Amino acid sequence: MSISPLYVSPIGRGGVDIGIQNILRAVKRAGENHAKLLRMDERYNFLPMLLPAIMPKGWSDGHGIIQARSRLAFALKRPGIPLITTVHHLTTDPRITPVSSLAQRLFYRLVESQYDGWSVKKADAVVCVSRYTQQMTEQTYGRTDTHLIYDGIDTDVFSPHSDGKMNALPASDARIKLLFVGNRTRRKGFDLLPKIMDLLPKDYVLYYTASFQQGVDTNPHPRMIPIGTPDRDGLVAAYRSADIMLFPSRLEGFGIAPAEALACGIPVVTTNASALPEVVDDRKSGILVDTNDVVGYADAIRLLGEDAQLRAEYGAFGRHKVVQSFGYDMLGPAFLKLYRSIIERQ
Repeated sequence: MSISPLYVSPIGRGGVDIGIQNILRAVKRAGENHAKLLRMDERYNFLPMLLPAIMPKGWSDGHGIIQARSRLAFALKRPGIPLITTVHHLTTDPRITPVSSLAQRLFYRLVESQYDGWSVKKADAVVCVSRYTQQMTEQTYGRTDTHLIYDGIDTDVFSPHSDGKMNALPASDARIKLLFVGNRTRRKGFDLLPKIMDLLPKDYVLYYTASFQQGVDTNPHPRMIPIGTPDRDGLVAAYRSADIMLFPSRLEGFGIAPAEALACGIPVVTTNASALPEVVDDRKSGILVDTNDVVGYADAIRLLGEDAQLRAEYGAFGRHKVVQSFGYDMLGPAFLKLYRSIIERQ
């Protein structure tokens, strides 16, 4: 029986947008060829209640499941079609307040928390992408029947280079190449990167993605090199060319970038907070550091930077962990099993 799930997602600029694309690909790989992703203009991330008025005629016809992130799923409820919402992270999380602007805090508190709450209440099933997010959802909205399905990584694409390290990053004389992937925001810990680099040897260099904040911090440190906004192939090449991923994020609902890095066989230095310990195993696939501990991040980077064998061991463990826990072979079947159980209850 074809379930024909329909995923609705306004275009985004971060892990949530990548996550819905991963679900689509994984479900198709698991055999549900009629799965479809309907992309909308990014403004509907902020005004989801307008979606019903602009959706194409018959948009839900023939679909057995509708699925969307918690910021907008409530607006997509249709009679007779089960609705699933995925919770990636909650802006009610107290960890986000110190790293948000006043405008962001007002939007989170007055608007987005309402959207999330309506979606969690209306959905026939709520999926959380980590145990941390699941706990926060239950604490905040009181729903205790949520489902844990981790975000997924295409481990066939995100994989180590067959001949060892690539050389796809901009030219540098550096001995150790670090990589940061993410938005240039305080939540991601971007403001900590120059301070960490100040404590590292001169032959360490950090490459970082520009994301969508063009023109911000154009030269934050002389040994930090922007690599623009690479597509998926470019991102894989960047991971394969790096020695260590540095990801001092203060809050993650899952941590797609660290999982991608581990899938490519490079160790990760990140934060011992939120969902990140579910992705990175301390002293096995990387090193976990206390939030904002600049010296701790630098010490962890130096430890790995000066020990190629340890980097290889951590990278191999991380690759195995991601394949076994976060690959498409887990993601697709888990969602199909959930879809069938919901449809059977209708």
